[in-house]
Amino acid sequence: MENKKKLLFWGELPPTVYHGISISNERILSALSTGFIIHTIEDKGSFGGRLIALFSFFISILKLMYVSYRKFDIYYTNMPMSYFGLWKIYLSIVCVKLISSNTKVVSHLHRGDFLDFIKIPRNKYLFKKISTHIDLVLSLSKTSKSELVSSGLINADKVEVLHNTISVTQSENTIRKNILNDFSQSDFYCLCNYISTKRIHHLVEIANAIPLVRMSFNGAAESDSYMQKLSALNTGAVCHFNGVINGEEKEVALSQSKALVLPSLNEGMPLVVLESLAQSTPVICYDVGYIGDYVGSDYPGLVKELTDKALKEKIEWMNNLPSEEYLALRKHSFDLFWNNFDLNKINCSALNMFKHLV
Repeated sequence: MENKKKLLFWGELPPTVYHGISISNERILSALSTGFIIHTIEDKGSFGGRLIALFSFFISILKLMYVSYRKFDIYYTNMPMSYFGLWKIYLSIVCVKLISSNTKVVSHLHRGDFLDFIKIPRNKYLFKKISTHIDLVLSLSKTSKSELVSSGLINADKVEVLHNTISVTQSENTIRKNILNDFSQSDFYCLCNYISTKRIHHLVEIANAIPLVRMSFNGAAESDSYMQKLSALNTGAVCHFNGVINGEEKEVALSQSKALVLPSLNEGMPLVVLESLAQSTPVICYDVGYIGDYVGSDYPGLVKELTDKALKEKIEWMNNLPSEEYLALRKHSFDLFWNNFDLNKINCSALNMFKHLV
């Protein structure tokens, strides 16, 4: 019987933190558990202010150093695109390697703003410094890998592409049977936390300006004041704001929507895009980050011009799409996911990448 190697993970995980990166962390760790003995230490530094974050990080460092005496084969963590976040990762790697020098380091870059990040000299210097301690960087797409390598800050043999994917409760065949259901008169839908940087307020203004018959939202609120702002902008009562939704309930909401709309201009590869495509529900979003790599640069729902006007025009186009063309787009969306981002294939790729290191 093959002896399992040992893997140490530090990062955010559900249900403590619930967003695309934490969900991806959980899925990948589950896939790796078939080949590794896994020890996880949660990063809880995103709660509270800077002092609480620093204290939480200090506790994490103590835990990492303590468990590192077990001599893990791999240390796996994420690669944040913030100066403070990257310092945390750098220090965590140094501490782990101080105790266990032979441990391989894998860092996962989920963001799509790497080139913007390294435009700042101190960020570029820190990334170059940290890259010397890393054995493998996982990137979201070929474009992401190309950006990393062309920066000259990390060697090409240290970068691999691991596509995002998602778990789906219903089978491919079950969803396939619903492709030809005509949801052209259903609600437009936005599944995104109510955060100002996600530009939800812009979408509320657009939905009321068109005006749409109805647009539904689900997500966690940034603050009461932001929700009050959204309500004030909802002059035609077009938008309906609801709370967090997960699991099968989320899949049902996506599957019964006319289209998913994302107004954010700052994305890497949001999992909700894949979640929507898996249900055969078309997506309208800006061509930012690596979304174009996943759906194809010619995907009809991609908004090329990064303006509110262009987003509004794309929603209006979808709203007036003839039934036959809309159903064809549903089938195209379904095929995009199931032909390219099958969960089992991508999980197998992840396991092979990690095993290859040790």
